[in-house]
Amino acid sequence: MHWLSFGGPGLIPKHPHAAARLAVKLGDGLKLSTASSTSGNGPEMRNKRLDVLRCIAVFSVMILHGNIWPFFGRIGWVGVDLFFVLSGFLISGLLFSEYKIRNSINFKRFFIRRGLKIYPAFYLFLFLTGVLSRIVFRTLSPATHYLHEVFFVQNYWHGVWDHTWTLAVEEHFYIFLPLLLLLLVRFSSNRQDPFRALPWTFVVVAVLCIAFRAASVYLGVPNYHTAYTASHDRMDSLFFGALLGYLYHFHPHILNDLLHSPRNRIFIAVCSAGLLSTICFFPRNGRFFSAFGYTWLYLGFGGVLLLSLYVKGILRGKIARCFQIAGTAAASVGMYSYSIYLWHGPAGAWFPGLVRRVLHVSQGPNERFLTYMVGSLAIGITMSKIIEYPILRLRDRIFPTQQGIAPTSDAAHPQPFLPAGVIENQEHGFENHN
Repeated sequence: MHWLSFGGPGLIPKHPHAAARLAVKLGDGLKLSTASSTSGNGPEMRNKRLDVLRCIAVFSVMILHGNIWPFFGRIGWVGVDLFFVLSGFLISGLLFSEYKIRNSINFKRFFIRRGLKIYPAFYLFLFLTGVLSRIVFRTLSPATHYLHEVFFVQNYWHGVWDHTWTLAVEEHFYIFLPLLLLLLVRFSSNRQDPFRALPWTFVVVAVLCIAFRAASVYLGVPNYHTAYTASHDRMDSLFFGALLGYLYHFHPHILNDLLHSPRNRIFIAVCSAGLLSTICFFPRNGRFFSAFGYTWLYLGFGGVLLLSLYVKGILRGKIARCFQIAGTAAASVGMYSYSIYLWHGPAGAWFPGLVRRVLHVSQGPNERFLTYMVGSLAIGITMSKIIEYPILRLRDRIFPTQQGIAPTSDAAHPQPFLPAGVIENQEHGFENHN
């Protein structure tokens, strides 16, 4: 069952609802667009561009694990890092939104909502794949491997499926971040913005993660796997997303001013492309990249995230229309990225063989790859619709999203605020979870 070398975070798809267009004008043609929708609990919104990013991330990982194009064997794994940055931004946004509405953070409520997003789909995935492995293939992973998965420590000890380690990293972040924010609230005298120490906290986390990764690969025998999968080595990627979330919610004028100038946007785009291109020149399992390269990646993807949020209207005419159609299709896939990500492992391991036996046809590499991709999308979207979304609707009836008008910290710079429901409907990364 361990057919995957790398994985990606469980990005969380959200409820697809009928949408109306909403935009916050940021001046000089800049707009932050979101798709708003309504449910029984009140208005909810999605940002279609973030769903597109999720689609790109999950397809990168799927193509990597399809083992058909050697180039993606070197770069496809970075979809994980994109998921991490998205998750940090969206999950922190839930907490920041709650604080701005209630002047407090309810850790218990946050974790219950998180759990109802992540656990049912994940534990059913473990159960069904375990049953199929036993009945169909007469094999079953050791019980300890299942325990590692159940308690989300599979990024430190061997689990059942190799791609689920990212869920463990995110789960640890879901515990660490709200506890940190609660401490900041407790000890800050600034009730309007008790998170002012967050940028410096990020610096400490970033430096520590680099030090931990360097220790993993420079001290003794290099341990590239630990540098790649351990939470204490990878938390900086998620925390950088949280830093962007903090600026977005509490100091939006900084981001607005930064992205107002076309020259600045071009500079950010060039820098992001340069940082992300390093994966083409440095091997992932190399000491230098393992220590410092993941920092370059989350900085680059942070730039991509900001450009996705703030830049609009570059293309015109038929070209814009074509990109709009493609973007809508990609966003539709991105909505279901969590379940697609979960099930792409079994789909790759089992579907090609199943098709060959049932249809009695031989398959070349291209046919096996196509079967794997179609199977991953089909089962992922199906499981999302019959398991993930029904539970989310039930969760939202029992623990509805916090609603209200958030106070703005700077009247001179009205912030592009997304209510809690907006962020929640965007979460996950492969899970940035609603």
